[in-house]
Amino acid sequence: MTAPATLALTSVDVATSSSDLAWQAAADGAPAGTAFLVGEQTAGRGRRGSGWSSARGGMYLSVLLRPQAASSDIWGLSFVAALAIRDALAACVPDHDFRLKWPNDVLVAGGKICGLLLEARDGAVVIGTGVNIAPVQPVPGAQLPAVSLHDLGDHGTGPADLAASYGKCLLAGAAAWEQSGFSPVRLEWLRHCAHMGDRVRVRTGGAGAGSPVEGDFIDLGGDGALVLRDDHGAERRITTGDVELTGRL
Repeated sequence: MTAPATLALTSVDVATSSSDLAWQAAADGAPAGTAFLVGEQTAGRGRRGSGWSSARGGMYLSVLLRPQAASSDIWGLSFVAALAIRDALAACVPDHDFRLKWPNDVLVAGGKICGLLLEARDGAVVIGTGVNIAPVQPVPGAQLPAVSLHDLGDHGTGPADLAASYGKCLLAGAAAWEQSGFSPVRLEWLRHCAHMGDRVRVRTGGAGAGSPVEGDFIDLGGDGALVLRDDHGAERRITTGDVELTGRL
């Protein structure tokens, strides 16, 4: 995929998840750019096996990519997608500051508006993206409150509008990443980072996996790792986990 693929968007009223549809299309040989927008998901999923609230009124989109890249580099597309949806959201509500939380959540107005899930197998990648457009009910136990475009004053953008603009941004970003690598993506991600210099706590496993890692966020590594400086001045590199922001948003 040396040039941006063409977005081929199919809208479906109800499905288990948009990513399930994208993976079925991948198995049938669908090209990069094949995408599914679902009005309501009955089994939406998030990172690390968590569920994703998928009531009507949100954007639930999955895009199939077939990157010409080593499997060991595919993680970079997670940051590409985060930047693409951030840009699409910022275009909808330009008077708000949309920020990125490692590895790929989008924050605004003190809460979370978007989450992404990247899945890869057999040379194909599916990027699932959920955005709160209509107001959503609070999620018990969530680290951050849910924020929607409606809460930010945007009452005109619909799921199909956002899916079309985001999908084009994502495909263009993926093509640029294939051409230029992760370095420019990293620099752009840092420009919009939600926690530069702030105190963060990272939970790197499930129950019983040990104490969280805490420190000041100082960098994003060239391999996508979150780089912390702990209380002893030592650098810690985290490659997977759930970040809790303990500084200001």
